[in-house]
Amino acid sequence: MSADEELRAQLDDLLGMDTDTESVLRAFEQAPSLLAVCEGADLVLTALNAAAREVYGDRLGVPLREALGPLGEEIATWTEEAYGSGTPVEGRLWRIPGPRGDDAADVRWLRFSLVPARGPDGAVCGVISLAVDVTDEVRARAEAERQAADLQRRLAAASDNLVSLQDALLPESLPIAPGLRLAARYLLAEDGARAGGDWFDAVALEDGRVVLTVGDVVGHGVRASVVMGELRTLFEERVRIDGDIVAALEVLERRASRVPQARAATVCAAVLDPADGSFEYCTAGHPPPLVVSPTGDASYLPVTGAGALGSGMPFWSQRHVLAEGDLVLLYSDGLVERPGRSAVQNTLDLSRVAAEVVRAAADADEPAAAAVARETVARLIRETGFGDDITVLAAQRATPPDPLTMTVPAFPDTLRAVRQNLGDWLAGIGVGQLDELALQHAVGELVSNAVEHAYEPDRARQEAVVSVRAALLAGGVVEIEVSDRGTWRPPGPAGTRGRGLAMASGFSDDLHVVHGEQGTRAVLRQRPTTAVDLLTGATIGGATGPDEPMGMRQEDGLVELSGALDQRCADELRRRLSHATRGGIIDVVVDLTTVTFLGSAAVQVLFDAMLTGREGERPALTLVAPPGSAAQHVLEVVRLPYAVERGSTPRA
Repeated sequence: MSADEELRAQLDDLLGMDTDTESVLRAFEQAPSLLAVCEGADLVLTALNAAAREVYGDRLGVPLREALGPLGEEIATWTEEAYGSGTPVEGRLWRIPGPRGDDAADVRWLRFSLVPARGPDGAVCGVISLAVDVTDEVRARAEAERQAADLQRRLAAASDNLVSLQDALLPESLPIAPGLRLAARYLLAEDGARAGGDWFDAVALEDGRVVLTVGDVVGHGVRASVVMGELRTLFEERVRIDGDIVAALEVLERRASRVPQARAATVCAAVLDPADGSFEYCTAGHPPPLVVSPTGDASYLPVTGAGALGSGMPFWSQRHVLAEGDLVLLYSDGLVERPGRSAVQNTLDLSRVAAEVVRAAADADEPAAAAVARETVARLIRETGFGDDITVLAAQRATPPDPLTMTVPAFPDTLRAVRQNLGDWLAGIGVGQLDELALQHAVGELVSNAVEHAYEPDRARQEAVVSVRAALLAGGVVEIEVSDRGTWRPPGPAGTRGRGLAMASGFSDDLHVVHGEQGTRAVLRQRPTTAVDLLTGATIGGATGPDEPMGMRQEDGLVELSGALDQRCADELRRRLSHATRGGIIDVVVDLTTVTFLGSAAVQVLFDAMLTGREGERPALTLVAPPGSAAQHVLEVVRLPYAVERGSTPRA
């Protein structure tokens, strides 16, 4: 009996004598899917349709492995798996190379499903194979994956660019001022994908005072970063004139009246005189400075009563005197609004950790400012994670460094001793590596010039000396003087040595050389700095983000908010408050009692909604925040009016 006759007999037995087996056979033969039947333990091919013969070849009566050869190894293995296990094997992809090999345009893909066939006794007697051409599907999925990968790369590049923008707009270093040690850390939430508007700065004034600022612009992304950079620049330009922080804040207030994105930004600004410890500060809607003594006693200074930018409230400053060794810490609200803990707990945590770090730094003989800036951020976010950018700026009163003075013989090997002593002195005042390298090069050229050219060969050895003096001046200027008692000799012909002064000038901000009968005196000046680290959540290893979503329940004239009010829900909050107040014409009470996190983005939404209501005699919103609640702490800091319970009179 031929294979066709056997197949017809099987169909008659399976479907009944009345079935049109010819129609069934034609359907089997012309089916677009690959159909094949294998029987027996050797899996002999007993039926193949036209689509299957393109793959298997016309190999009826031949065992499957022999029919397929090496290229069909996977199909044979899958078929044996279905036969041996008695369970279907589905969804297996098989790749058919094209005439040009791996050229993706020629490759075809089949998806196989293999079902065990059973005899009358229920035992497995063969395998039925079905394969569908899914080339278009595979190509579409590959293209979608390629596009997703490309989008991911572009998103990563955009995130990197945003971090780079943020980094470029912030100071990359801090000045080095006599009698003061400075350190800062900036931690981006969410690995920079939504870089925010925190900023910090330290400006060394010519009279020796240092201006310190930490600010927070509402929101995230490019717009917040650009507004942050603008406010920081405006503040710095104004405060450099005379150190008047109130006048500088008034400049920012005028800018906020014209730039909506700057409204509700908060700033803590201070001017510190290391000579006598006088510390004038203003908390414009911002958390107050924390002062830690050398023995670890920590206390917060009182807020000054000023509001956030755009509030229209006047800026008031207060004065405090820092004792020798006292450390003052300025920080953004991300450090005291960490998720999962109350505002009181967060502020207590900060003072506790800062005090512990200061005591530990004293035992380890480490500058306390650097230790506090580093450890407070690392330890606090390890405990709770963080939901917003974090900025800290630490300043500690310290004993001004003594000048470096040395007089050495004018010998070639003298330069080694000068470099060693100068390096130790520069490290002692905290000069960064690049600035130290530049100063060492400049001084090295000046000393070499004096050793080689200042003295005639017959000059007495005890008279052939070079003097070096280095001092840290007001305004963060390092002044280094190199002098000799020899005779100035003009440079030799072009092409010979004599480039030392030019190189020294290139390595310093200013170089002045004076020649006289008593010798030559070269004075160089440089404003060295100490580096600041820009970190991300991945860098420091902290979890990010409060997890509770915003909740909102609305009745006539009352809106109850709950959960975390952060950047993610700001747009929805703005829309729903606008609907509740009918665009600011209906008075509404907003109860914040069960709010667990009130971020700066939500603060700006509330701020803008209250500004809308100022057109009438009463605000459109009355905020309710009981004492001790998370919202009450934030509203108190940013100076938004609120009531402690429903029906009570709002207070600022």
